Formats: sequence, C-alpha cells, structure tokens
Amino acid sequence: MISVIVPVYNCERYLKKSIKSLINQTIFNELEIIFVDDGSEDESALIIQHYVNQHSNMKLIRQSNKGVSAARNRGIEEAAGEYIAFFDADDIAHMSLYERLLNLIVNNDADLSCVNYSMYFEDGFKKVHKKKKKKLFFNEEVIKSFFASDMLCNNTVDKLFRSSIVKDNLFPEGYSIGEDMFFIFQYLMKTKKVIVDTTESLYLYCIHPQSAMKSEFSEKYFDTVILSKKMMDMLNLKSTLYLYAEANWIHEICKSLALYYQSGCTDYKDIIAEYENNIKSYPLNKAFKYLSKKHFISLVIMRISPEKYIKIYKKLHIG
Repeated sequence: MISVIVPVYNCERYLKKSIKSLINQTIFNELEIIFVDDGSEDESALIIQHYVNQHSNMKLIRQSNKGVSAARNRGIEEAAGEYIAFFDADDIAHMSLYERLLNLIVNNDADLSCVNYSMYFEDGFKKVHKKKKKKLFFNEEVIKSFFASDMLCNNTVDKLFRSSIVKDNLFPEGYSIGEDMFFIFQYLMKTKKVIVDTTESLYLYCIHPQSAMKSEFSEKYFDTVILSKKMMDMLNLKSTLYLYAEANWIHEICKSLALYYQSGCTDYKDIIAEYENNIKSYPLNKAFKYLSKKHFISLVIMRISPEKYIKIYKKLHIG
C-alpha cells in the first residue's frame, strides 16, 4: 500500500479537481490518502470531508497552522503504507502516476522511484520539466545527480519513497523554502539504489499567481542557502560529495541573489554583501568541475553582471 500525504492550506479553489485526480488513479484501492489540513481558513476541510465520507481509504487530519513541513511530518506519523508519496493539494496527478512509481520501485528493488512532471500555468502553457531518460543510480552517484539537478531534483511530488526510511527522515520545520531539498538529501544519503524514468510526465505542478515564489522578497528566500549549508556540514570535509555540496550551496546563493536583485529590495545588505563575496571568491576551476554546465554558466554570468543574469534567468531555466 502507498500512503499519499496531502498537506492542505486554503486550497478550496483547486481541491475538487485535485482530489478527483487521486480518485481516478489506476491503483486507487491500493492507496491510503491522508489529508492534513494545516489550519485552513476557507472551506477546504469541508470539501475534503465530503470525499472522506465516501471513501474508506481517505482520512482527514486537522491541526493549527504550523507550515507545510509540519503537516507532512504529521502525515508521515499517521502513514501505514509500505511506501509514501507526497501530493500538493492544488496539483493534478495523471491516472497512472502511482502505478508507474510503484512498478518502478518494486521491479528494480530500489529505495526510491522518480518520474517526470510538467509545470502548468493558468494561461494554459505547459512545460515538461526534464528530458526523456531512464537510469538506475547507485550509492554516491545518486547524490551527485541530485546536486547537479540532473535527472533528480528537489521536488517530492514526482517520487515514491520507502516508509521505513522516511519514518527516520522528517522534514525540517521552521523554514519556508528549501525543505524539500533538505528532506530529499537526507533520504538519498540512506539509499543504495534509485530508479529514475523521465520518459513520461505524470504529474502537473500547477503554478498560480499567488504562488509563494511570486511574493515580495523577504528573509525566507535565504532558507535554501541556510539549508544547503547544513547539507554541506553533514558531509566529510575531505569527501568528493562535500565538494558537490559546496557547489550546490554556491548555486543556491546565486538564485537567492537573483531573486533579491529582481525584487528591488534594499534590506539585508550585510547578508547580500556576504553572499556576493562568496560567489566572487569561489574558484572557477571548482565551479567548472562540480557544477553542471548550465549552473557553471549562470555563476560566471552572475559574477560578471547580475543584470545580465536576471535577464536570462528564466530563459536558461537556471533553477
């Protein structure tokens, strides 16, 4: 059985379509769907309860607002399945999503399976996130691919996890951005084999105007830098993986600086000065060796001209 954990916060506008995509799963009867309402102030809980009353494999947990990480952690505590998946309450799952993820992880005796996803915008524009590939990763190779944002990425919703590993691998609470990255890193550190098949896009990641990434710049945008530094600190200073983690930290600094420059914000000058110094002092030979080609180019451009970096940020799909 797969436990699908769905954190919910004020999603009444999108919930019905999202829940129907879960009900339409080809292996719906093998799913345990756990909704964790994180203090919603709209009709989200009422909408969910309507479906819970109709389906015995659905349950609703309600708690005061503590953030998405706390909601997911609560869901993990309640999960009874051998496998765990995460679903966002405003997204849409292809009907074969969980069957495909389950077949991949079982048939390859893997610790994690991953498929492709598409970003879907309200104007109807749809972009498949990754190129079509299929590959088995082993041991350290998994972490290197993760840091390079190659076939693996920071999202949790396109993956299937083993419950036995997840139970000892909760999300970091108290952060607004980057929790998924840190969670997946911790999880991958405990895996031996990962199967990634991006030949099919089976998840629609819906982008809405009120998305958190579209809000005014605030201190939360430093969270990814803080968490990427924590990831570095968890590795042996002399290991090759540390060098990949360090390069990832530099990349996260570039992204935070880009968001800061774009926003026109004039606060946090000391932090920004420190970040600018970090990318300027990072050796280019290291960057060339441990960053992906795309991320290396982005770093060089940021060092030469932040203005040019901002202009091509979306075009290069640097994130």
